[in-house]
Parts: sequence; C-alpha cells; structure tokens
Amino acid sequence: MTGAKFTQIQFGMTRQQVLDIAGAENCETGGSFGDSIHCRGHAAGDYYAYATFGFTSAAADAKVDSKSQEKLLAPSAPTLTLAKFNQVTVGMTRAQVLATVGQGSCTTWSEYYPAYPSTAGVTLSLSCFDVDGYSSTGFYRGSAHLWFTDGVLQGKRQWDLV
Repeated sequence: MTGAKFTQIQFGMTRQQVLDIAGAENCETGGSFGDSIHCRGHAAGDYYAYATFGFTSAAADAKVDSKSQEKLLAPSAPTLTLAKFNQVTVGMTRAQVLATVGQGSCTTWSEYYPAYPSTAGVTLSLSCFDVDGYSSTGFYRGSAHLWFTDGVLQGKRQWDLV
C-alpha cells in the first residue's frame, strides 16, 4: 500500500475495486478487522504504515464509506508549533484551523461518512506535524490530532509540540 494508491481509492468504490488498486496481497479482512479491509504499506519504525477501508455493509456490493491511513501521506510543509496549536479552539471550521496551524502541516488521518452517500455527519481527523515531527520511518516527535464533525472542530490533542 502506498500514499498514491490510498489517494486513488475513493468513497463509493466496492471491495473489489479497493483490492484491485491496493493489491490483495497487501490486504486482509475479517477477524479484528471485521468487514473492513486493512492494507499494509512500508515498514515505519517498529510497525507498518497502513490504510483501512470501511464499507456501508457486509454485502459484496457495499461501498467505501470510511478510510484512514497512517504514515502513507506526508505533510507537504509542516510548520505546526505549540503556539499555533494553542490558538486552535473547539468550534473553529476546518478552514480556520488550517489557516492557523499551516495548510501544509496536516494530512487526513481518517474520514467517515456515516450515512453514505449523504455528507451529513461526516467525521474527519487530521494529523498535523511540526517541522521536525514527521518521519516516514520512525516515530512522531511533534504532532497533533484534530477531530471535526461536519467541518467543525470537536476536539484536539498534541504530543511534544514546542
């Protein structure tokens, strides 16, 4: 699994379409993954980068209604600081948050459409990084997670920002 393949997989695709893009040999389903498809990427420190895709039902023709990734997509220009993070408040829009923390600091960690294809109730989680906080082969040093529902910030958390 790669970032490019993750980006190609769109909401509304079937399980087979996901496997055709991701490569069935890199993916598993069932067990702790239930009806979702979990695909491994490159080694990233002590674990693998990955993507997980959820579906509208267990049926073969079910559609992708959620997707998440970790360490497959890198931020383009991380500039997040503790001072910027502290300016972010619950109730801000996604656009306001990105203008505050730096558009290039964040990647989408997860996105879920609970009533797919409706966009009502969409939840989105961003992973944001400081200039030294992203390493595709190791652990995060300075980072934050930001959670949104319908484009409005619901919560935030940071680790080791300075």
